[in-house]
Amino acid sequence: MIDLHIHSNYSDGTLSPSEIIKKAERLSLKAVAITDHDTASGLNEAFNAVKNKKVVFIPGIELSVAHKPGELHILGLGIKKWENAPILEKISLSRKKRNSSIVKIMNENGLNITFKDLENQTKGTIGRPHFAAWLKSRGIAGDINEAFSSYLTWGKPFYIPRETITLTEAIDFIHSCGGKAIIAHPLNIPVNFTVLLEKIERWLAAGIDGIEAVHSGARRNLTKRLISYGEKKGVLITGGSDFHGVNKPGIKMGKTKELGEIGDEYLPEYFLRKSVSISSPKSQDPQLT
Repeated sequence: MIDLHIHSNYSDGTLSPSEIIKKAERLSLKAVAITDHDTASGLNEAFNAVKNKKVVFIPGIELSVAHKPGELHILGLGIKKWENAPILEKISLSRKKRNSSIVKIMNENGLNITFKDLENQTKGTIGRPHFAAWLKSRGIAGDINEAFSSYLTWGKPFYIPRETITLTEAIDFIHSCGGKAIIAHPLNIPVNFTVLLEKIERWLAAGIDGIEAVHSGARRNLTKRLISYGEKKGVLITGGSDFHGVNKPGIKMGKTKELGEIGDEYLPEYFLRKSVSISSPKSQDPQLT
């Protein structure tokens, strides 16, 4: 069992990288990837935590890139040498600019929110989920989903767009770090399957290495079709839960719960073989095929 899409408290998850590694070991997961939003700050902590563990750790990241409508997310799996990368500093400044604008507009609407409130929720990247959690904690929204749907999505009072990097920038950065660029949760993109495959064809031509065919938000029948497509194309196929801890309580580490189906299913090692050729856990230097 594996999980190649997990978020820590360095972005919008609630467990630390160390806690994620411990939980993965308790669950007998063979390999996990921490893929925080737009930051690699928690990866060194995870490397330290995985020493002398049976779990293989795959360093990763999840980047938001420009896409219409909304954003497209790109996973970078097996990245190395990410420290002091200019592109990550560019992304960080863009997030800070948007966060300042959201704090300002919320306070203009009579809410007393400070950056300290948000910083207490994370060790790294502040994003909209932290604003959503604040709205929930103040009783302004009943839950995280309501906070987004009523206040933080397009057209709602506290939504502020931010500058995003291009697909080419994301791919180039991931490849420069020795990683593989994977389309994250493509089945979440609001288009029909035929149009999705047309988009994926263009993304593969642009340098994308693979697709996250298995995800906790994907229906079983479409997942099978996407796996079949990926196998025919000969591209990397990955799977991940998109675990965020208590911020997304319905998602369990190492499992995927297909919408419209009953029960959870563990992510099999099949997807590790299809995406990652791992070396000895002691070396912790995974190479993606």
